[in-house]
Amino acid sequence: MTRIDKGIDLTGGRDNFPSFLIVFGFLIAGFFIGQFFAGIVALLMAIINGASLTELQTDPNSMYDYLSLSAALVSQLLYTIVFTLITPWLYMRVLAKKKLSVLNQEGKTDAVSGGLVVLGTFCFMFVNSWFIEWNEAITFPEFLSGFEEWARNMEEQLAEATEQFTTFNNFGEFLIGFVVIAAAPAIGEEFLFRGVLQNSLQRLTTNKHIAIWVSAFIFGAIHMQFFGLVPRMLLGGVFGYLYVWSGNIWYPIIAHATNNGIAVIMAYSFQFSESDFNIDDSESIPLPLQIAAAVFFIVLMVVFRNRYLRSKAVE
Repeated sequence: MTRIDKGIDLTGGRDNFPSFLIVFGFLIAGFFIGQFFAGIVALLMAIINGASLTELQTDPNSMYDYLSLSAALVSQLLYTIVFTLITPWLYMRVLAKKKLSVLNQEGKTDAVSGGLVVLGTFCFMFVNSWFIEWNEAITFPEFLSGFEEWARNMEEQLAEATEQFTTFNNFGEFLIGFVVIAAAPAIGEEFLFRGVLQNSLQRLTTNKHIAIWVSAFIFGAIHMQFFGLVPRMLLGGVFGYLYVWSGNIWYPIIAHATNNGIAVIMAYSFQFSESDFNIDDSESIPLPLQIAAAVFFIVLMVVFRNRYLRSKAVE
């Protein structure tokens, strides 16, 4: 088993700094190109279904009133494919001149480590609920009121879009939603943010902790939800350490899919339940349970890390 101590060389023979700038440029370009193509497809489908350009300009979210859930999910999947799958693949093949598989330094994924990752992610969701509430309650000084208003409006628009994506009419739509919202982003975003970006930062800074947290910050910021930035960044940090400790890109993918998948499953189950429990809402989670979850999370991560440290020492 192999830890990633120095970062995988993805420079393609270039110096580390220009290589990082190219990686970051690819990431930003992929984000906007993905948004563009997905937006065009969604816009065309909405217009075909009777939406007017005037209405869409006045209220962009009204577009979803003219889209079936399947059509909206197809648009979201297109964005995910372009941004998080094609972007890292293109960089790796054209500039790094390596296959995506090189990002997985440890080929074997064992069931025990996978179980630790799933349980640890589940525990962390209880812990992260406190940060979700704290981040949502942040207020800005008067001179930043314009930014706060913009950020709140963006948050509301994205929350409305998320509700549209997770209101399933049947089990078939739920399965499609699970693939689009949980599985596909988990694979693509981990290859992009942990595999390519974090390795590039680790080669540049020669410090795995800086690489993990800078890439986690970018991971959180790229979602364009300031009032969800901190909990996403913390999740990104967890994914980053799982990758560095193990050298196996599939463990952060499993963790990412677990986090998103539980959210999708809960959204679907709430449609048939009157329960007020929400794993993302700290007010619905007793403080002793949050503390217990934090302790279990730490223990599980220490056990996971030690499995790879011990194997490294034996080599």
